[in-house]
Amino acid sequence: MGRACALSGLLRDWLTSKALPLWSTVGFDRRRGHFQERLDWNGEPVVAVARRAMVQARQIYVFAHAAHLGWFPEGAAFAETAMRSLLRDFRDPSSRSGGFAFSVDSEGAVVSEIRDAYAHAFILFAIAWLHRLNGDPNLIAVADDTIAFIDASLEDPVHCGLFDSFPVVDRGKRQNPHMHLLEAYLALEVSAPGRGYLDRAKKLVEIFQSRLFRAEQGVLLEYFAEDWSDHPDPTTRRTFEPGHHFEWVWLLREFENLSGEDMGPWADRLMLSASENGVGENGLVFDELATDMSVLKQSHRIWPHAEGAKAAVASRLLFREGAAPRFASTMISALLDHFLDKPFAGGWIDHIGADGKPLVDYVPASSLYHVFFAAAELTRAFPPYQKAST
Repeated sequence: MGRACALSGLLRDWLTSKALPLWSTVGFDRRRGHFQERLDWNGEPVVAVARRAMVQARQIYVFAHAAHLGWFPEGAAFAETAMRSLLRDFRDPSSRSGGFAFSVDSEGAVVSEIRDAYAHAFILFAIAWLHRLNGDPNLIAVADDTIAFIDASLEDPVHCGLFDSFPVVDRGKRQNPHMHLLEAYLALEVSAPGRGYLDRAKKLVEIFQSRLFRAEQGVLLEYFAEDWSDHPDPTTRRTFEPGHHFEWVWLLREFENLSGEDMGPWADRLMLSASENGVGENGLVFDELATDMSVLKQSHRIWPHAEGAKAAVASRLLFREGAAPRFASTMISALLDHFLDKPFAGGWIDHIGADGKPLVDYVPASSLYHVFFAAAELTRAFPPYQKAST
């Protein structure tokens, strides 16, 4: 327990002293009110790349949550400014329920008009957290307009679930947008309870139980055909990501907390299959496995380690066995040793190969959401600076 508390403190200190100051200065375009999409290896903004709505929403969440916790009080102003810019530059001006463009350039001109399910989930998530911070009722109106767009343009009226984007090009299904839409509805339920968000979350949990989860293997599949049957590609149909297992563990437990429904059988099974098969001897989480538990991708992304730490906090199975602090410590150590504060202070390496060498040459803003959320959960479960018990 003591080691987990100490590591939790190190992660929180890194965020408050390095990462949040970096992304509120170099990582924020004050002229446009946007967060930068990425920084180069020298810590300078990469201005030529389009700015995605998803990244703006994730950063709004980070700074709203940081302000809410008192870790970075000035974060409130950054979150509110970025939300105004998101509504100004990404939202369809002709219709409140017309959705948000996928990306804009550094001047705010639309680059891609595609309406992406994944991005809309994060927009709702950002709204929930900013509303939790400032109580602005207009944000809930924007949320409900956004949900109306999702219902009308992204929901599959025949087979249920979400298409990836509108206009619909690929009619196959992925678990990922469903996971993050569930996350958004749970956050909205906490921020503005009694408005039907929990009912929406329940429908997504039911899709998880009936479509996404394969009980015989204990895995959450990633890709499906339009009607939720097996994906036509024989390799794709057997792919799962341990990091997504960890995310669902936390989400199912959060749904359990809000609904009172027992999610233990599903959450515990996901935790076991991911922690026992998806983590190498060096404590690093593999990118992809197959349903026979063979490793498909030996590389490692930053975010599954953050999600593994969150899952350790949420998993009753690990707490029963007294292993939660140990697993959380393994995940935090992986973050600190292999990813964070590289290649410059406050930055990170997003993706490394099996040999530990970077597979990218930039620092994507999108990763901060995972690391910050993990730190917030770890601080709640393993308060920093607590002395080790004897």
